[in-house]
Order: sequence, then structure tokens, then C-alpha cells
Amino acid sequence: MKTEIFPGEESPEDIITYKRRKHKAKRQDVLAVFPSEEVHHELSEKEQYCSDCHEKLKEIGSWPARKELVFIPAQLKRLDHIQHAYKCEHCSLNSETDKIIKAPVPKAALAHSYGSSSIIAHTIYQKYELKVPAYRQENDWQKLGLPIHRQDLINWHMKVTDYYFKPVYSLLKEILLTQAVLHADETSYRVLESDTQKTYYWTFLSGKQEKKPITFYHHDPHRSSQVATDFLGNYSGYLHCDMWQAYKQLPEATLVGCWAHVRRKFKEAVPPTTKGKSLSKQGVHYCNQMFTLERSWENLSNEERHQKRQEKLKPLFDEFFKWCRTNQPLVLPGSKLGRAIAYALNHEDTFKNVLLDGKLVLSNNLAEQAIKTLVIGRKNWLFSQSFEGAQSSAIILSLIETAKRNNLDPEKYIEYLLDKLPNEENLTDQEHLSAYLPWTKEVQEKCKTRIEQRKAA
Repeated sequence: MKTEIFPGEESPEDIITYKRRKHKAKRQDVLAVFPSEEVHHELSEKEQYCSDCHEKLKEIGSWPARKELVFIPAQLKRLDHIQHAYKCEHCSLNSETDKIIKAPVPKAALAHSYGSSSIIAHTIYQKYELKVPAYRQENDWQKLGLPIHRQDLINWHMKVTDYYFKPVYSLLKEILLTQAVLHADETSYRVLESDTQKTYYWTFLSGKQEKKPITFYHHDPHRSSQVATDFLGNYSGYLHCDMWQAYKQLPEATLVGCWAHVRRKFKEAVPPTTKGKSLSKQGVHYCNQMFTLERSWENLSNEERHQKRQEKLKPLFDEFFKWCRTNQPLVLPGSKLGRAIAYALNHEDTFKNVLLDGKLVLSNNLAEQAIKTLVIGRKNWLFSQSFEGAQSSAIILSLIETAKRNNLDPEKYIEYLLDKLPNEENLTDQEHLSAYLPWTKEVQEKCKTRIEQRKAA
């Protein structure tokens, strides 16, 4: 059967396809990062005699036979902090009281608690990065000999969030709202103490090219336009989003539609038994051409990409929307294809806004990926007991995902904050607090992933 070729597509005979082999780090380079310990394999005293003449053997050398990595199970160790005191003999002789000076002792994240900064950071990493709920962590900690329960873990997370993480979270929000390009999305979440069946997590995050990337989660009982307007206020930059009506109420933002949603709707409209040409397939192919063009401009500057879009993408947009208007009367309005065409035409101007700036992208996939992280967690955590717990999760997730976007090890970053912030006198001074943001020099040096450490070496 002859293969149908849609406008702008090449014949299959003209396409050469191949899979590019990914560059793999050499095994020796990977092993070199880890600390080493030698294991010597020697003959026993009894074996060091020749089997023929029974004379003593003489060792003539040794060499590396192989290298391997060994997994060392987690263990707990107690640190005893000993404070030393010093006395000034001179001052003591000349005054009625002794002058005593004590060496400073760093404050604990939580006083009189099993939860040290490293233990709390690990429980946070397990829950929010590995998606292990508290009741499953409980068994692991008790296996190590620590008699803690799931409620202890939950309380730790809520307390350190309230004491230390909230100021960093608020600062991240302020920085986020100054950036020129944002992405947004939302998903439902269950809170047991809520009067409504559903509450919602909203995510707002920096554009792909932002030098200080931020992924921000916000929990709210509602999904109304009031949430978007309260959070974003008079934000006047570009906002990548789906066509949820809440975003349309923003007074100053320029909305940029997601072409992945358009493609998805046409894809869902393709009949499962269709093998040849169909209108739904043609809509999908139009979208495929757009994404193919964008991939070819990936390494261009913003100015060059903007120029290419005016030359090639704009005519393709015009052709696509003309095709939609031509075929709309030919399909049932209530069919999947009819709804896909109507969706594209109803928001035509918003979908065309990607032509305004080379920094913009065709899809809102960044936000959808951020939401997916939360959705996977939701399947394991199931729900939050209270609004405070849900908001605590939003704050912790914001710190973790922002750390990851800045090439940090999220567990190291959380532990770093829990080590440092309890010893700060003032957590309201934003200038001082900015030293703890993920892109600062010291944080980058202390909290890099092993991969980033290897690259820097």
C-alpha cells in the first residue's frame, strides 16, 4: 500500500535514520571517583611451597587483578559534641569574677530530638525524591535501631519547614516573579481536613534558558482564577500554560499556548483502525513539522531562532489554521476531531504568541514534568492530613526541584540548609538569606552531585 505523504513531509526513501550511540563514561573514570581499599590475595603459609620440589616459593611481584564497587549498608553513628571552656588568668586576677570563654557549639536543627540535620535530610530525600512514604521509612529506621515512628518524621518535616525553609521559599518566589518567562500548571490533591473533595497544587517555574532556574509549588484549596491572580499579581512577562481559564484573568501577562496540547488532541482523535490518510493524522503531522523545525534551531541564539520562526514557522502556522478553518464545517463539532480543531481555533492568537520572542518554546512540558513529579508522589503518599502538611510538602518540593535544576544533590542541599540556617540570627534579612540560594558559589561547591564533581575535576 502506498504511504501517504502530508504537506511538508519527506518521502520515506529520502530519510536516512540511525541511532546515535550515547557517549558512556569509561568504567575506570567512574571507579576513580570513589575511595579505594586494597584487598591482597596471597598464598597461605602452607601453600607457599612448590608442589614438585617442596622448596619455599619466592614472591616476585603483584598487580591489580580487578576493581569493583562494594555497597556498604547505612549505619548510624553518635556524635558527642564536647564544648571546651577557657579562662583568662590575667583578667581573673584583676577582677572579682573569673573571665570564662566557651568555644561556640553549632545549634541543632531540632533541639532534644533524634532528628539531626543528616537524618532529617535523608528522610526528606526518601519521601520527596524516592517517593517512600513515612510508614515505609519507619521500618527501615527501626531496622537500624532507631525507635522512631511515622508521626515523628512528619513532625520533623513540618517543624524544619516552618522554622527554616519558609524564608528561603518566600525569597525564591520573589526572584521567580522578576523573571521574563514562566511556566504554569496545576493538579488535584487530597487533604483529609479539607471541606472540599479536592485541593490543588500549582506549579510555577522559570523558563528553560533562565540562569537562576526555580521550580515553585504552591498549595491552595481552590483552582479558581483568584489563585493565579493572587500569586502572579501584575506579572507582565510571558507565561507558558494550558488554556485553563484561570490564566486568562491575568491582567498583564502574555499567555503562550502549548502546542503539545494541540498535538495531543489531534493524536487522540486518530481512529485506532486507520492505516492511511485521515484528517486527524494530518493535524498531527502539521504539529510534528513544527516540533521538527524547533529541534533544528535548538542551538541557535534567541535572535536567530526568532528570525527563523518568522521565515518558516509563521507560514506553517498560517497554513495550519487555514486548514483548520477549511475542515471545521466537515466534521461533527462534538467529535474528538471537531473538539481538537475548535480548541486550536479558539486560542489561535495565544498559540501564535510563541513567535514574539526567541526565548519562548512550543510546549509547556517543563511545567508538566514538574507536576508529574508531584503526581508520582501522590500515588505513594495518597493524601495529607492537614493543610499545614500539604503546604510543607509544597515548600520542600520547591527546594528539592530547584536544587536539581541547579545541578545540586538535593539531599546535600537540604542537609546544608539544616546545618547552617539554625545558626543564623536573622532569617528575615533577604540579602543575607540569598547566600543560601542554590546558584550561589559556596552552595554550588558544597552540594554538587557526584557527576558534577567528576566534571569539575
